[in-house]
Amino acid sequence: MEQFPGYYARALRAIGQDLSDLLPESVTIEPEGDDFIARGMCNRTRLEALESSGWAGLRRLGAKLLNHHTPEADLDLVPFSRSYNAESIDEIYKRGNQCRVGDGGMPEIYSLGERLRTIGKVIDSHLGRLVKIYKDLHHVVFEYCDTDITPHKVELDNTELYRLQSGYTTERSDIETAAANPDGV
Repeated sequence: MEQFPGYYARALRAIGQDLSDLLPESVTIEPEGDDFIARGMCNRTRLEALESSGWAGLRRLGAKLLNHHTPEADLDLVPFSRSYNAESIDEIYKRGNQCRVGDGGMPEIYSLGERLRTIGKVIDSHLGRLVKIYKDLHHVVFEYCDTDITPHKVELDNTELYRLQSGYTTERSDIETAAANPDGV
C-alpha cells in the first residue's frame, strides 16, 4: 500500500474510533501486508453486546450493568481480533468526520482514536513504517522504522502521551486560527 502524508495518523485514528466501543483493557496493532490487525482484551459482556445487533445489544448491556454490575463482571475479559483494510479505514474515518462536524473542531484528547492518532503523527513525522503498537490502561509502547530502516521503540505512560497530544493539539489549533484569520485580525 502506498503511503501518503499523514497515513498512519489517519489510519490509527480510524482504528481507535472503531475499537473505542469495546473499551479495551489492552490492544496490540500490527500491520499485516496492506492491512492492520488489532488484537486485545475487553469485557465479555461489552463484546457480546456489540456483536449482537448493535443498539439492541447496547440496550441489553446497559440493563445488565444497571441490574447486575459487580466488580467481578468488569474482570471477565475475553480476547478480540479485528482487521482493517484501506476500504474499512476510509469508511470509519468518514463516519468519524460526520460525527465531529459542529463540535468546534477540537478532538477529544482522551479518546482511543486521538491517542492512536498521536502515535501515528510521530511515525508520520519520521516518514516511518509501523512495526507494532501495544497499549494498556497505563502506557503505550510503539515500534517503528524510520526512512533509514533504523528501528525505534517509544514507551510512554499516560501523562507523557497526554503531553505529546497536547503539543499536537495546540499546534493544530494555532494553524486553524491562522488560516481563519490570514490578516491577523
